[in-house]
Amino acid sequence: MQLCLVDIMWKCLNCGTIHAERPTFCNVCGLVQAGIGTQEKYQILESYCHPLSLIMRNQGITHYFIDACAGSGKVQSYGDDVFLDGSPIIMAKTREWVQGKIRDKSKPKEVNCIFIEINPRTYKLLEESTCNSPNCERIRGDCNYVLPKILDRLDSERFAPFAFIYVDPFGLGDPPIMMETLRRVLERHYTELFIQLSVDGLIRVSGWVPNLKSENSKLKEKAESYCKTLGLFIGNDRMEEFCKEWETWREGEKEVKALRYYISGLTSYFPHVECVGIPIGSARPVYYLLYTTRNQTGKKIMQNVIAKAKRKGIEPLEKWM
Repeated sequence: MQLCLVDIMWKCLNCGTIHAERPTFCNVCGLVQAGIGTQEKYQILESYCHPLSLIMRNQGITHYFIDACAGSGKVQSYGDDVFLDGSPIIMAKTREWVQGKIRDKSKPKEVNCIFIEINPRTYKLLEESTCNSPNCERIRGDCNYVLPKILDRLDSERFAPFAFIYVDPFGLGDPPIMMETLRRVLERHYTELFIQLSVDGLIRVSGWVPNLKSENSKLKEKAESYCKTLGLFIGNDRMEEFCKEWETWREGEKEVKALRYYISGLTSYFPHVECVGIPIGSARPVYYLLYTTRNQTGKKIMQNVIAKAKRKGIEPLEKWM
């Protein structure tokens, strides 16, 4: 396999630091590095946020866009020395798009945005890149603890507002995105969840399950540590069931079955779950985007957004190999 130069050396556009390998974010200034398929992911996010907010404003419904792993706002494109608008900026710019499309421009209930970021350096860049965007709140902290508090605050309002929640971690998250956190989201009415799932990350951690029975104490201890992360991610109450199923899966079917198992934890709350692999068209997606809703209109809009993205003939992952 021929390696691309971008995988060997990476220079941060923000601070100029040169890294021997392409990181997920610059450890000097916190700038997030976009990965393969990031632009496709952002296009899907934008294509859904726009009509969603337009409908909400037309109907006079207070609504929030919440980015639980917001990143740096501006991100560095994969393989190009250019900045891209990250998910917080896409969400914030939705206000301008709706204002340009809505017929009655005097209607209130414009979208409110809340951005959560745990890394202090990345959070600083997030503040700088979104400071001029109206109705945007930024919170530094672990979304596993911040997000439930935000939802409690929204639920305390006289008329509970609608919330569209986007969860886009690196891998399983650092710290991992807990199923307990997602359940707080899924149990709430007037809510939609859009989450990135790294099936490879899930499989790598799950691969330690057989070592829980190892006679090697160090190996067993390491397996217990990984499985603790796994329990947080899929839900400790499902660990026993998952471990039993994992041991019956053959090597070639683990990705599909792990994906289905994770989705089954969402469908118990939401009747509609849409799934698309990123990069679109790849035989081996890097990750999956999962969208959940109780609303038929939202389901149809997202189905159309995904179908349109697929029709564009997006470049598959294999192009980069």
